[in-house]
Amino acid sequence: MHRHGFGGLLTDDQWHRLVSSNPPSPFRDGQVLLRQGETGAGVHLVLDGRLRVESVYADGTAAPLAFRSQGEILGESALAGGGLTRNASVTALSTGATVHMLAERFQARLKELGLLPLLWESVFKRQSESDQIRVQLSRLPVERRLPAALVHLAAMLGEPIPAPLTDGPENLGPGWFLEIPLPQQEIGGFAGLSRTSVYNAYTRLKEMGLIRTGRQYVVILDPARLEALALGDEPGRGAVPHS
Repeated sequence: MHRHGFGGLLTDDQWHRLVSSNPPSPFRDGQVLLRQGETGAGVHLVLDGRLRVESVYADGTAAPLAFRSQGEILGESALAGGGLTRNASVTALSTGATVHMLAERFQARLKELGLLPLLWESVFKRQSESDQIRVQLSRLPVERRLPAALVHLAAMLGEPIPAPLTDGPENLGPGWFLEIPLPQQEIGGFAGLSRTSVYNAYTRLKEMGLIRTGRQYVVILDPARLEALALGDEPGRGAVPHS
């Protein structure tokens, strides 16, 4: 499986040597691995599975900020020291496993393997990307937000599908598989859309042959056209309606 984030910067040997430092810690669907407001003492390296990073408000509602999968670091604020509290919760969207290490042990192991520069490269890059996507989505016209959100999630979490995705006259070529549940309320919160807008947008994208959805997945059938819609570069092919 393709590694993302920090793990994507490491060779297979480097990743194996790092994650073999501690035994795996399995998690179940719906389990909260990190809780907003608590003080973090360690970090998780994601071995398998998919997780949602969310901000929880005082009334108990939550807004998704990002999604994570294999290779990512969770809880890196613990590396700053000083007993910082978590500013977001991380909840599992599937079964999976992480390797958990106390911050001091993790940093010592990175130093032994010469991986500290790659750690901070990944942290700064991810922070910049997270800030950028939220700003971009909030400024986009409504009809471009769902395509842009799906393009972003495919880049962060998607698994490539190398084979053609149709047997008809139009060869769509390779696509992307997103094995995460994306309820209308959650993707709406991420993309800044109402539930009705998300429903209409999903419907239109399926009618255009760009995506296929299921209870626990989204398949992007035509990444090039979806990205063109996100960029506003596909006039005449039909805009995604909204309400």
